[in-house]
Amino acid sequence: MKNGILSLKLTILFCFITGCSFMNEQQEIYKPASSLQGQPIGGGQDLTNRMLIIATGDMSGVYFSLGQRLSAMYEKYNGAISGTQVTQASIENTELVSQHRAEIGFTTVDVLELPYTNDSRLRVLTTLYSNYVQLVTTKQHDIDSLDDLAGKRVSVGTSGSGTRLIAERILLESDLQPEQLNLSYLSFSQAAEALQNGSIDAAFFSSGIPNNEIAYTSEQTELSIIPIPKDIIDRLQKQYGVYTQNEIPIDTYKGMNKGVQTISIKNVLITYDEMSDKHAYNLVKTLYEHLPELQATHPAASDISMSVAAEQVPLEIHSGAMKYFTEHGLKKK
Repeated sequence: MKNGILSLKLTILFCFITGCSFMNEQQEIYKPASSLQGQPIGGGQDLTNRMLIIATGDMSGVYFSLGQRLSAMYEKYNGAISGTQVTQASIENTELVSQHRAEIGFTTVDVLELPYTNDSRLRVLTTLYSNYVQLVTTKQHDIDSLDDLAGKRVSVGTSGSGTRLIAERILLESDLQPEQLNLSYLSFSQAAEALQNGSIDAAFFSSGIPNNEIAYTSEQTELSIIPIPKDIIDRLQKQYGVYTQNEIPIDTYKGMNKGVQTISIKNVLITYDEMSDKHAYNLVKTLYEHLPELQATHPAASDISMSVAAEQVPLEIHSGAMKYFTEHGLKKK
């Protein structure tokens, strides 16, 4: 690694823990869930009139659209009083769930392995689909590789997001010096707008594909998606064990003329360990019994499958969810 990388790593770790930034950060406005009237989820046998808050992410992201659909499903089939909360995504979602400020949250598995994640209070309900790292620029900037980001204005996602976590890990493994990085911290919607108006040169998005903001922007301007080098993917996989080499298919966005090599991360749905077995059982039961409804919400959800619901999970599966999977012949691998 180049000189200064170790100190940058320590700075990033401190910033993740404290919520600070080591650059000029731009925060998305925090939007809490609407007030819900009902009983908190705890004991009891069913979800009728139980309050269920789902921590999601940026309103333009896949987490939010799937969270909205799940909320509607739990109201329709379980009688829950359910709502979603707009958040900064994965890291914030783990905090909200561990603090019982949300009953369910979407997150990536790399976040669950962070040293400060209070994983003793978290349990996985099920694995979901994969997020793909999408490093996007406009054709006018002639950025073809990570090295071309030197001196460029690059968004790495908001504080509290899995996008920022993986983007900074990728940059730390590159040949870029810390002083060459001109970073900003924008949500998906902010980054897409900034790409269009020229206030940034490139942006990292970590989401299911297609990402709605990238798709819309590709209709307005010519985009390029920068590949993530295999050697960086290999090093991150060796170091963390949760990343996979993958490819963004050629037909994902307008203007693509070939598939693009990238890194992917599995998403999971989490809850807290105090949730009763019966409630956790019913939550996954409803999700899988009505999976086509969820899959119709976004193409990324087509990868959700009960056959792999308990695989590649760094935390314990909730015992209630595992009971449902065991009844269907699944075992944690």
